[in-house]
Amino acid sequence: MNLTHIPKKIFLVAFAAVFSCSKSDQLQRNELFYNNDFESGDLDAISGAQLMTYNNTTVLGNYNNDGFTLNLNNIGPHDFIYISFDLYIHDSWDGNFNNIDPDQPDAWFLELNSDTDSGIPNSVWETSFSNSVCNSVLCLKQSYPGVFPAENLPREGSSRLLPGLCSLESDFDGTTLYTIEKGFEHSGNALLIRFYDQLYQPNAVDNDKRCDESWSLDNLKVRIITFE
Repeated sequence: MNLTHIPKKIFLVAFAAVFSCSKSDQLQRNELFYNNDFESGDLDAISGAQLMTYNNTTVLGNYNNDGFTLNLNNIGPHDFIYISFDLYIHDSWDGNFNNIDPDQPDAWFLELNSDTDSGIPNSVWETSFSNSVCNSVLCLKQSYPGVFPAENLPREGSSRLLPGLCSLESDFDGTTLYTIEKGFEHSGNALLIRFYDQLYQPNAVDNDKRCDESWSLDNLKVRIITFE
């Protein structure tokens, strides 16, 4: 489908459903600016990168209370940034409440920063994930596909269930795969995109925390959108 003549509002709703637009300007630029499946080991634009093999593919990860930053430069004039990726949530994530402290979710963040000197983010998207199983006694809900503190059922919006990575490696559904697509207003010539988590693991000893809960990421794409 040719996207160059789609009205602004229709295009943005179809791609991300997160923009609020009243004009019907024409699409001027729709460029896949960054595309990495990590199979080649190209990590030039990434700080904090670590690679591993999971499910017969190379992914960034696994991370626990950590993450990585994608540094993009010379983007040129644009109106929006559109980010998509596959996110693997490994092992025993507990969602919003952890059954212990409702103020300590297993949270995951996507953060955009145009001013590389200030360190102050322009946009932060926070959500949470749960790999728990609901029963008549307990259901540890997650925020995704909403933003924290929204409540949804565990694994809501997921694409696929896969074996666990470490503590749940013997479970066929110990990892949950999410195909995530997010759009943000943005216009700077440089951009830092940070992907990171904040996990609450009161029952895991320090040397087992990464095995208890972690995440990895694959097929990272950044698309640049400009309208006349």
